Amino acid sequence: MKLKIILLFTALLFISSGSSFAQDDDDDKVGGIRAGWQYSGLYTGGAIAEGTDPLSSFYVGVFRENKLIPLLALGTGIEYFQVGIVDSELDNTNLKLHYISIPIDIRVKLGPVYALAGAAANFKVGEKWTILDEDFTPEDDFKAEIFDVPVFFGLGVKILMLRIEARYHWGMLDTYKSVDESDALKGQYLQIGVGVSF
Repeated sequence: MKLKIILLFTALLFISSGSSFAQDDDDDKVGGIRAGWQYSGLYTGGAIAEGTDPLSSFYVGVFRENKLIPLLALGTGIEYFQVGIVDSELDNTNLKLHYISIPIDIRVKLGPVYALAGAAANFKVGEKWTILDEDFTPEDDFKAEIFDVPVFFGLGVKILMLRIEARYHWGMLDTYKSVDESDALKGQYLQIGVGVSF
């Protein structure tokens, strides 16, 4: 499964970065890579699932920015990341959901500072449960949903080719459903990282 994820992401990265380089002569279009730290959890009613702590992980992706008007731009990209939880009491016990995401956002720039808001299409490409260092495969009825649509807001600053950015995402669809929907779980995650423009 890990090899499939790596090969898929490498192909998407190659395609996206190739299209970015092809537009280098157009000042209204900028492409690059972004990566950083991600802090995620599964939440119900605004609180993290009982008995769990957030998962500390990473994200990596490519981005594309198209200027619409002088202060407004459209951002797109492709990313890989993990959303999950860690058991509060049991060591080496966690849940990791692997996603390929296609975000799209509108960003407003004031000098080097910008704010952005958008949504993404998240496709689950893997699911790993670990209980006391032992990998566990749940039955189909207990697996996470394959698709999510988070909305996100963020702030960033751009200095020459480098950008520093923070985004917070709220999943709009249930990651894990429940019988009566009262304790369905939704993903939320914070990303803090850097991007490099080509």
